This record gives sequence, structure tokens and C-alpha cells, in this order.
Amino acid sequence: MHASTHNDEEAAVSARTIVLIAFDGVEVIDVAGPASVFSKAEELQPGSYVLQLASPDGGTVTTNSGVTFAATKPLDELPTAIDTLIVAGGDEPAVRAVIAQGHIGRWLVHVAPQTRRMASVCSGAFALAAAGLLDGREATTHWRVCEMLQALRPQVRVQRERIYVHDGPVWTSAGVTTGIELALALVEDDLGHEAAMAIARTLALPMLRGASQPQLSPALQAQGPASHRLRELVAWISMHPQDDLSVQTLARLAMMSPRHFARAFSAEIGCTPARFVEQTRVAIAEQLLRQTRWPQQRVAERSGFGSVDALQRAFMRRHGVPPTAFRNSDGLSDGSAQ
Repeated sequence: MHASTHNDEEAAVSARTIVLIAFDGVEVIDVAGPASVFSKAEELQPGSYVLQLASPDGGTVTTNSGVTFAATKPLDELPTAIDTLIVAGGDEPAVRAVIAQGHIGRWLVHVAPQTRRMASVCSGAFALAAAGLLDGREATTHWRVCEMLQALRPQVRVQRERIYVHDGPVWTSAGVTTGIELALALVEDDLGHEAAMAIARTLALPMLRGASQPQLSPALQAQGPASHRLRELVAWISMHPQDDLSVQTLARLAMMSPRHFARAFSAEIGCTPARFVEQTRVAIAEQLLRQTRWPQQRVAERSGFGSVDALQRAFMRRHGVPPTAFRNSDGLSDGSAQ
């Protein structure tokens, strides 16, 4: 019995306290997404995290979708030993109200010196910015309000085309579901790449994107203005990068003549079929470089390039660096397959 109690005390001491800050009008996914990630991490490695949901005054918080979070802890009653603070985002009136009231901002300034990491999801970045905690740092937020954040706080170096940004002890993420990817990055920072990948698989994420990825994927951007027929084809291309994706093959799938297909695709998608196929394959290769330590030959085959030379030329065109440099910049070293 004594040994068990001792082990429990050790786990409590070693656990990292994660505080998620919500408020009336908060986006439910901004809270639930990161909370799910950290709870899965705790299941994977018990004693890793203690999760606390807080709000300015405590009690029940009503999200922008009507879902409520009950029994949130008041900010002023939180322990001083907080490892990571994450401010969620919400609809514009709610975020403006939070900033105007000033409670969260004053509290953030007070606890920042004793907090190892501070983070925001989506428009939660505005609360950090209003408190001056993003001054002189790179940061991001939802693509729709990047300009607004820059205008509010010119001292912030706003990065518009990033999933999340890590600058010193401060992490910020783009819109809504990227809070899951931010939380996975925080877990990876704490527990390692394999733990983050295990959680991503448990949550059935289609891919684990790196910080440098654009907020909107090539497929999603392409599907916006496209007709139903080409929207389905764009989705199919993303799922079949290793297939023959020549104009002739794609035209047959779209039930068009090659000439008519090429014209329609360029008009609706905004680029030629060949360019879109390359963008899609590069995006898939980026994920494989991020998620695995596969050699370049295997990455080239799985992403549809077929050869290392073709993969390298595509990366140079799109990023100006070879795949190895891209992998190293995202935190992985080039190595053997696992």
C-alpha cells in the first residue's frame, strides 16, 4: 500500500498541468480537440498530464454551438505551477468581449513568468496579443483574421500560411481543427514523435501535418470553385497519388475529352492538371517526410513520383530546397525506414 501511494505521488509530481481556457462563445472544437489529444496522451503514458478546464469566473461555459462545459475552474483559483496554458478561440463578438473585459489578459500577464509554455488556438491569439505576449514574436491565427491580428498588434510578426507557429515559449495555431495539430506538436515536444503518431492514429487523423504546412490544403483550395464532377476528381487524385494521373486518364475518369478536360480543369481549379498533380504529390511527400524516417526512394514511390530524382526536382520547384532539407527543418533527420 505504501509503495502504491509513493508511486502515485511521483506520478502527480511528474505530470504536466495543462490548462485550457474557455469563455462564453468559445469554439467547442478549440477546447475539445486539444483536450482529446492530451487525454489520449495520458492513456498512452499515465502520469504525463493533468488536464484542467478553466474560464474567467468558473462555472458553466456556453460554447458558440450551444454545447456547455460545466464546472470550469476560475482563473484566480488555478495553481501557480502550470506547465502549459492554451487559450481557445471563438466567434468575433466573444473574443472582443474577452479582450475588453481584460480579466484573461491581466491573468495571463501575471502567470506568464511562471508558465513554461503558452499557446492559443485560432482567435485565442488575440487574447495573447492584447496582453502583449506576442510582441516581437512570430505567430499565426485563422487565415480569415490574420490581417486583423496584424492591425491590432503591429509588433507581432504574423505568419499567414502556417498551421502553427512555435516561437520560444509561445505556440499559436491557425483555425479550429489545427488546435489538434498544435496539441500533437506539444505532445511530441514532451513525449516524442512516436507518442504523437500513436495518438494521431488513435484519433484517425488522415495525416499529421507539420508547422510549415499551409492552412488550406491544395485539394481543399481546389474544390472550392470546382463543379461537382471535378470536386470528386480532385478528391480521387488525393487518394490515388501512385496511379497514372495523366491528362488522358483523368479525362476518362471525368468523362470528357482530353482537350475539353484540360481547359475545364484549368478554368475551374486555377492551374493545369499536371501542376495540380505535382502539388498533390508534393503535399503527400511532405507528410511522409514528417511522419516517417523512410528513405527518399520509398517516399518517392508512395507519393507517386516514382524516382528520387523526380521527387527532388518537384521539391526544388515548390520549396527551393531538397526533401532532406525540408525534413530536417521539420524536426526529423533523414534516416532509414522504420
